[in-house]
Amino acid sequence: MAPLLGFFTLLVLLGVMLWISHLRQQIQQLRLLSRQAQKEQEAVLSLIDKLGERITSKIDLDETLKIITEYIVEATKAESGAIFVINEADQTLQGRVVIGPFPPLHETHDYVLTKTKYIAEKIKKDKIRVGEGIIGLVAQQGESLLVTDAEADPRVPRHASLLNKIHSIILCPLRVRGTVLGVFVVVNKLGDAIFDSRDMALLQALSDQAAVTVDLVKLYDVLAEQQRLEQELAIAHEFQRMLLPREFPRLPAYDLYAMSEAATVVGGDFFDFFEVDDRHMGLVIADVAGKGIPGALIMAMVRAVLRAEARGCLSPKDVLRRVNERIVVDTKENVFITMTYGILNLESGRLRFVRAGHEPLLIVDAGARQVRQVEPEGIALGLVSGELFNHNVETEVQLNPGEVVLLYTDGVIEAMDQSSAEYGRERLIARLEASEVDSAENIIRQLVEDIHQFTLGIPQHDDITILALRILTPGDEARGAVTTRQTA
Repeated sequence: MAPLLGFFTLLVLLGVMLWISHLRQQIQQLRLLSRQAQKEQEAVLSLIDKLGERITSKIDLDETLKIITEYIVEATKAESGAIFVINEADQTLQGRVVIGPFPPLHETHDYVLTKTKYIAEKIKKDKIRVGEGIIGLVAQQGESLLVTDAEADPRVPRHASLLNKIHSIILCPLRVRGTVLGVFVVVNKLGDAIFDSRDMALLQALSDQAAVTVDLVKLYDVLAEQQRLEQELAIAHEFQRMLLPREFPRLPAYDLYAMSEAATVVGGDFFDFFEVDDRHMGLVIADVAGKGIPGALIMAMVRAVLRAEARGCLSPKDVLRRVNERIVVDTKENVFITMTYGILNLESGRLRFVRAGHEPLLIVDAGARQVRQVEPEGIALGLVSGELFNHNVETEVQLNPGEVVLLYTDGVIEAMDQSSAEYGRERLIARLEASEVDSAENIIRQLVEDIHQFTLGIPQHDDITILALRILTPGDEARGAVTTRQTA
């Protein structure tokens, strides 16, 4: 009996040891993934830092592309790199910036293959059709490509290796809203190393931010050519609309809707929502000081920094503190942003938020027909740094079924009628108390209709942006699962 008991004990111990070994492997894998995500985040934020000065000085596409290319080549530890931009008129790609001994990656015979300078200049002059060669293929398919053995890959031209032996290549499309603007390519990792999937993930993260920047600067170039204020407003309106989420997430316990109406003179209102982790969702509404393209550029930068800093951080105050530090460094003294940023616990219904100089958060109790304001102290982003900004108060509220959280910009309460009287917060609250709280979308539509009736066609002087979050009761669960397209 004793030997049998000892045998079973040994089996149990072996099982426990195997389980512990497996658990350690999982922990190690999670640590590696976390370090990789942190590396990507830091690289994107560093690129944003380098591009920040472009917002407050003359915007030039070639100079901006040069900054992007130099940084990405350095960040990926590549021997060479180049950025190819699509010409919309004839759908061809042309090299705009070439760094290092970059080889020709499309079929051509007109090269002095021993002279790097001549090859770089020729690459910039050549036009590559979308779908032609390995670069055109990535532009056509819109998918990143990692080549770990360039010599054995038939997609890499044979003559390319005559300039400098090619070991590995990564190609990433510059993609915005499903449209490919160009392709970024890095060739050979320093020290005879081979690019791997981690390098490709890093390049994809940097290329995504580069694509947004290229899109912005191209829009600005169009504006410069047209030289008309009306075109600036139209472009800024369009870009502002593009930055807003196109669809709302499916949430079984919540009904979410938001809208933004741009004014004739463009401000920088925006709203956003995104996953912080698998149990928390970030909600933000903001108003950026600044008009036209500059205001849209500031908005794009703030949105990118906020999303990068928010990942995995459950303290809205800590996130905004880091965002504020970057805004203070990267923008002019007269640039500031009011913002409310909250993190919703999707399981408990608790909302933690910071009100950085923004309008009060409103909670509508549908049953009691009452509206309460929650307005913790807070100063706008970009005005002060360090300890002064740390005085912003982080607040938590428990949301209950049937309640509605409303976030809005000052364009709502400052809308004017024919006698220059403002719509005001009192009328806003009265309208909410009288509204039918049957969906977040209807609440906003009723409110916007009331504002339009109040103004009687008077042109608005500021953006009107509203976000509503309704906490569903059990009978409303089906309605809350509908995905809705935002309006602008």
